[in-house]
Amino acid sequence: MARPMLKGAADMWTLLAMAWRNVRRNRRRTAITLAAMVVGIAAVIGIRSVLNGLQAGIIRASAEGALGALQVHRAGYLDNILSTPLSLDFPIEDALLNKVRAVKGVKAVTPRIQFAGSLTVSVPPDQEMPEALFFGAVAVDPKTELDVCPMRPDLYTDGTRFDDDHLVLGSALAQALGAKVNDEVILLAPDKEGSLNGELSKVGGAMHAMLPGEPKVAVVPLGLAQRLLRMEGRATELAVAVDDLRDIPAVQERLRAALGPEWEVHTWLEVVPERQLIMRLQDGIGVIVSVVFLVLMLLGVANTTLMAVLERTREVGTMLSLGLTRGQVMALFLLEALVMGVLGALGGLALASAFVARFAHGGIQFRAPSATKPFDVLPYLSPRFTVIVLAVAVVGSVVFALYPARRASRLRPVEALAGR
Repeated sequence: MARPMLKGAADMWTLLAMAWRNVRRNRRRTAITLAAMVVGIAAVIGIRSVLNGLQAGIIRASAEGALGALQVHRAGYLDNILSTPLSLDFPIEDALLNKVRAVKGVKAVTPRIQFAGSLTVSVPPDQEMPEALFFGAVAVDPKTELDVCPMRPDLYTDGTRFDDDHLVLGSALAQALGAKVNDEVILLAPDKEGSLNGELSKVGGAMHAMLPGEPKVAVVPLGLAQRLLRMEGRATELAVAVDDLRDIPAVQERLRAALGPEWEVHTWLEVVPERQLIMRLQDGIGVIVSVVFLVLMLLGVANTTLMAVLERTREVGTMLSLGLTRGQVMALFLLEALVMGVLGALGGLALASAFVARFAHGGIQFRAPSATKPFDVLPYLSPRFTVIVLAVAVVGSVVFALYPARRASRLRPVEALAGR
């Protein structure tokens, strides 16, 4: 009876050395398989890094460019946003503002009024008045708004002026009105009692849309809105900035506890849930693309292992005749797949890291549908996702090689030596 060819602690190391030698034997096939793995892994990690940067850009644009990280309203405001939210107004008092500022994690707070109305360009009496257009407006304090939304001016076109005497029109609204800088405009809006009021103002400039869902909107000074709506000294919401956007849920809970049941505190995601749906859709598409890339890549490893088994049938028969056990033969081919998986994972990680490093500072310009201004996407690696992908690549290489490795281990020495 033939003695086992390998035994003891050196068994696995000897098999690993043999696997490394076998991987290097057919260099062209190995190179093609590794190239497919490197590109596949780099694509999966690279796509996720771009999505990371894109979603971080959406979060920054929303929380620091328009909405604020958190919003405070009277209880029931968000449920009545389509009816009469002006009736849920409140006085702007230092005691309330200081209570919000005192909450741990709060960076700044500013009052606002959300309202809707109509707007038209003022013309001389001898000219026909143009048609009024309906629009949605947010009234903000020009002095404190930038503490909460420092990115808001990035949306303004060059030369835009926003102060107590000037409002800023969304690009779609400005285009529809044909309004230019310093044109006088007439604002009409109903107050919370339903009475229609009007105010005269001037156009300070236009505002780009970086995200979808911002068609005909305007930013108006808070004082003007308070006069128009007969709400002097009052507001309908407080926009809140936080020290770290990652702490938004924790700060939200602390604010709720500090303000009590008469108030509701919502994150920017709760105010515009459609953006959360967009990010979930992006995540779903990213997962599908990742799975497809990984499966195709691992099928390549399985095919390479199967070709190696078919080409080395006589070699397998020789090893079995010399005393290698069937388990050792199977382990040998699995180790070859493991070596390719590790090399492919390391190469893919290196390529993806180079891609991220290339665009991490300069960014990739992205323009959302219906947006009039692109924003820079700064890709970055997600450690947890990267580790999962690398683990799937390495372990998956072994799993997908199980069938050809098992086929090699079940060969009969006599038939294998005969090439059958």
